[in-house]
Amino acid sequence: MKRFIAIAFLILLAVFTASAELVANDKFGWIIDFPEGFKYEDGSADESSLLFKHTMLDIEAFVKIWPEESYKSALEAIDGTYAKLSASGEVENVKWRGRDCAVGNLEMNLDGAKSGSSVCIPLPEKKGWFTMAAYSSSEHAFDLQQVIFSLLDSIMIDRGSQREPGIITTFAFPREKAKKVTLEIKGKKIQTQIDEIDNEASQFVVDREFAVFKFFSTGPLWKEAWLRFYRMIAKDGFLRVKQASFDIYAALDPLARKEDPENPQAAIAQFLLTWTQNFPYQQKSSSPDKADFTNVALTLTGDGSDCDSRSMLIMLLLKDMNIDSCMFISVDYSHAIAGVNLSGKEGQTITVDGVDYLVGETTDKGVTWGMLLATMQDRSKWFPVETL
Repeated sequence: MKRFIAIAFLILLAVFTASAELVANDKFGWIIDFPEGFKYEDGSADESSLLFKHTMLDIEAFVKIWPEESYKSALEAIDGTYAKLSASGEVENVKWRGRDCAVGNLEMNLDGAKSGSSVCIPLPEKKGWFTMAAYSSSEHAFDLQQVIFSLLDSIMIDRGSQREPGIITTFAFPREKAKKVTLEIKGKKIQTQIDEIDNEASQFVVDREFAVFKFFSTGPLWKEAWLRFYRMIAKDGFLRVKQASFDIYAALDPLARKEDPENPQAAIAQFLLTWTQNFPYQQKSSSPDKADFTNVALTLTGDGSDCDSRSMLIMLLLKDMNIDSCMFISVDYSHAIAGVNLSGKEGQTITVDGVDYLVGETTDKGVTWGMLLATMQDRSKWFPVETL
């Protein structure tokens, strides 16, 4: 779905502008969902050292891959990166993706005082120590801190990390303990759980990503930044609703097989759509400084929500059930809808890369998959939110 840029190709051309594209490095296996406006500035031929600069904001990002045998720990690898940059700062351990990683702040004097943050992650298959230092001039550091955190949180080093809270959010909000939740779907009470930290952590991501989006909301990259806003929330949300997705599927699968023996996935998708249509409607915020989006944890537990938060929840739950889904947003219609790929089912669809997604209206009760208001049927005005 999402088009990747191979980093080796970027080095060959020595130019890169991130615009709603994920940057992938095949040699070392990492992927970064850069905020809009970064460009490749310089790098080594072996792809172990790369420098990116933002075209509009005062931010640089330095990626350094150290050979696995060079250091014994992530803390040592960050120290090695700091030495290369003539930087210093406090560094702490964090467990991420089952690996001992590190996060830190940094200060350095490189064409003036610089401040920022850094991470170090051991790559799978002993491919090395991935380190990234992102920084700005000290005078702009506070204003740009959210962009730097978002950048570091977008790092992915394996398949699992594509659907998991990023390293910065994990460090700031480590998982605590299970909180029991009761959901009622299709007349069945379903016992599941989320983590006690999920609401606070989810809101942190929503607020941070909205702060990043605001830098681009009135410029030429507004659409790309808007889509990334939702991508980053989705990436963070998968793990937070994974247990709920499992429990919902286990409870509803027998009903779905009775209701639609030939396509039980379609029945489950409809159960979820009807369920979200009955959520209490509430706009989260009318302030231009706050995101009008209910975080994933609150949406799951039935707090007030609107079209985009409900569509996000359905997409995450269905994807965690291995049912191909997405969501669509439209600035022209000021609306969001869910999408699901169900073979053999007919109705209104929106096509993404050759795949037809039945549309799902989450705010009008009684509407089934494949129904779309006649006033909202211009496909060119709908943008898909794509995830890995």
